[in-house]
Amino acid sequence: MTLPVDDLDRRIVQALQDGLAITAEPYAAVARQLGLATEVLLERLQAMLGRGEVRRIGASLAHRKAGIQANVMCVWRIPPEKVESAASVASQFNAVSHCYERAGTPDWPYNLYAMIHGQSEDDCGAVIRAICERTGQSDYVALLSVREFKKTWTRI
Repeated sequence: MTLPVDDLDRRIVQALQDGLAITAEPYAAVARQLGLATEVLLERLQAMLGRGEVRRIGASLAHRKAGIQANVMCVWRIPPEKVESAASVASQFNAVSHCYERAGTPDWPYNLYAMIHGQSEDDCGAVIRAICERTGQSDYVALLSVREFKKTWTRI
């Protein structure tokens, strides 16, 4: 049975959703802000993770400031029985931040998606070629990002 999220859990998530401070002890700063001991904050976070209320806590990179100027969503048409192994190969590349399967359609038969980042379009192309070589799959479309309009996380 899943218990409803209580007010303290909600306040913890709200305090974390704008990111952690870059300090030696970022959770201690959040705990102070909430009037909690760091251990209590971490125990509550662990419990929310264990119950599946929080799936993950991750970092978001300001990619353009870090020198990543090119982003390509590459989509492959992969036979269903080979999707998992191809995704495993693609996911091993450091330049790939997202890799997932989607259902294809008759008009758009591509079912494996990978977001690839690099300093240039050529860098992304090299990763795509390497993925094709390692998977034996070469039916793909590379969609270069031209402009970023919005990037946000779900908020409560």
